[in-house]
Amino acid sequence: MKKTLNGALIVIISGLLISGCAGNRDLITQESIGSRQDVFTEIRGNDVPTGKALADIVFSVKSNSSLFLWNYNKHTDPPYRVHLSIDGQSTILEAEPVLEDKSPIGSNYPESGTGWKYQFRKRIALAPGKHKLTIALPVDDVLVEREIVLREGVNMVMLQPRYNKKMLRPHKGENFAAGIKSVEVLID
Repeated sequence: MKKTLNGALIVIISGLLISGCAGNRDLITQESIGSRQDVFTEIRGNDVPTGKALADIVFSVKSNSSLFLWNYNKHTDPPYRVHLSIDGQSTILEAEPVLEDKSPIGSNYPESGTGWKYQFRKRIALAPGKHKLTIALPVDDVLVEREIVLREGVNMVMLQPRYNKKMLRPHKGENFAAGIKSVEVLID
């Protein structure tokens, strides 16, 4: 009887956790939608508008949706996208993934193994100064808000993933197969 109650309790708690995570995806997408259109403009080419800060946003991440019969599946529903919002204006970063295998690298390297590598890039022009940056990764249920300061001219905004640890091997360190827990923002 006691084992049955413990088993039922575990099933109930697991169900609550899973349903809570599924609900976050919609909340994250909703949070990343901005209403303003006057904060920045997307730039193609190398021309820096005078008196503006040019932000080159770069985000490289490795992920895999699943492995089935030696086939590594990409994220398709929903696709792997990065939602960015700066002071209320939003944009979506999209990239076509490339299958990458870094198996010979040590097990403590977060991107060791076979998975899909995404290289996101976007160049925008906006006023120099302090801005509120919101990064949303709906597939990984991640929402990060940071205050950034951009100077006039070219600024590199590098977004670096912080991966989770695998549940069955937590002593091995972070690994892309366990998903992303956060994003670090570096400005150069």
